[in-house]
Amino acid sequence: MGKTQGNKKNNKLDKTTNDDMPEDEEIASDEILCSETESSNDSSEHFSKDEENETQIDKEIQIYFTSNISDDKYKIQGNTTYTIPIYFKRIDLSKMVKKLLNINDDDDNYDGSISFDFLINKKILRSSISEFLEENNILSESTIEIEYILCLKKKTSKHIDNISEWISKMIINENILYCSTFEGNILYYDLKSFNKIDEKMISNTPIYSFNVCKYIPKSDDDICNNHFQNMHQSVIGLFNGTMKVCLNEETDKGISLKSEIYLGNNEDMIKCIEFNKSYSLLISGGTDNKINIYDNNHILEELNNNTNSNNKRKIKNIITPKKCIYKEEGVITSLSFLNDNKFLCTSLNSNINIYDTIHTDIVTSYSYNKSILLSDIINDNLFVISDDQSIIKLFDIRCLNQKNVITLNGNKYYFHDKIITSLEANKNELYILSSSHDGFINIYDIRLNRSPIYTIKNENQLKYLSSIWFYNNDQNNSIVSADEKNLVIHQF
Repeated sequence: MGKTQGNKKNNKLDKTTNDDMPEDEEIASDEILCSETESSNDSSEHFSKDEENETQIDKEIQIYFTSNISDDKYKIQGNTTYTIPIYFKRIDLSKMVKKLLNINDDDDNYDGSISFDFLINKKILRSSISEFLEENNILSESTIEIEYILCLKKKTSKHIDNISEWISKMIINENILYCSTFEGNILYYDLKSFNKIDEKMISNTPIYSFNVCKYIPKSDDDICNNHFQNMHQSVIGLFNGTMKVCLNEETDKGISLKSEIYLGNNEDMIKCIEFNKSYSLLISGGTDNKINIYDNNHILEELNNNTNSNNKRKIKNIITPKKCIYKEEGVITSLSFLNDNKFLCTSLNSNINIYDTIHTDIVTSYSYNKSILLSDIINDNLFVISDDQSIIKLFDIRCLNQKNVITLNGNKYYFHDKIITSLEANKNELYILSSSHDGFINIYDIRLNRSPIYTIKNENQLKYLSSIWFYNNDQNNSIVSADEKNLVIHQF
């Protein structure tokens, strides 16, 4: 509900906006005035020139702005109450905030054309304020708190590389992009310079699953040893069920393999590999309908022992899982950890299960009526899935009586025209990124229904094979995309 605020400045804003014209093409109205007048009750900053012309139709409402944007240049100073027309929409509020912040789109201090989105009671505004208040049963007589956030806008797209093989998986660790391919190769790119670092052939069979984490030394000696600061652990799942773990060193000359071992008990193609939050566990699943749980600390010990060994003919160690789960009835398609001990599992048999790694048992499940291909965790309460009909749906996890309950939000679903190839939540817990063979990358806001808030169309009408978020600083997101021939970064 709106909150009533006292002892604040009262402002009026003129009603001179055009909702049909894109904000980027509009000139901020000079009729927004900042002159102050004094009254016996309060001081008022009038934004309207023609207050006498107001009619009953032009109803007004009192608002105040808040924001969690960390950059001070986007913060409105003071706790001022403004009086505005109740028919105002996002575009009107955005122009108002830009005027209050003295934002000029040509100013070098701002990155291109700036605009804002607005939230009332944590719900995004996509209608007039009047319609929003009516739909959400909020009293217009109250002073309404409106939170403003920066809109997502693409600035540039930069070509990184021409690729001749289809990419199966992309992972970003710090500023390094790792790409596995269906030709059995791993490609490495520096996202600071956008240069290709190296390319390694891992297998003559396709790589269907792949994951990477930064090597975290366990012993005090290793922590102090700079030799281990540029190490990463990569895990590769192959078509024939082979699962290889490598310890690699990143050098100026490229990627150097320092040690490798193999993980056993995989009988068929591996579809997904996942680390838990602390990287102490590693799980895998695939077409053998089985989930293997490995002790990653033990894996790292073996990798480190092999690195320190002077034996030139190192034995190919095979590590077996510490636990196995045999409760899945179909091909396992995705695994995602909710925390260190609980993970989400989806499969072609249409079930969504949450498992506990300690007891290796199902905590809760949900019966879905389609085969599920991808999933990702948004936060402690929300996750998304995509199915074989190219539909993305939002699910809720709530804790009731010590048990997790999964519920489908039937109003939140999004879609592509062809198979979805990647699905990833943004760390802001609001955006979902998806790519598809239909040649589109979509960004969805989970507070809205159906329509994407931003779409990237492939200029060459090629299929998108994968896309991933890249967080290059606190304010800006980027997206790295791979189609059939190109690797591109889209900067926002």
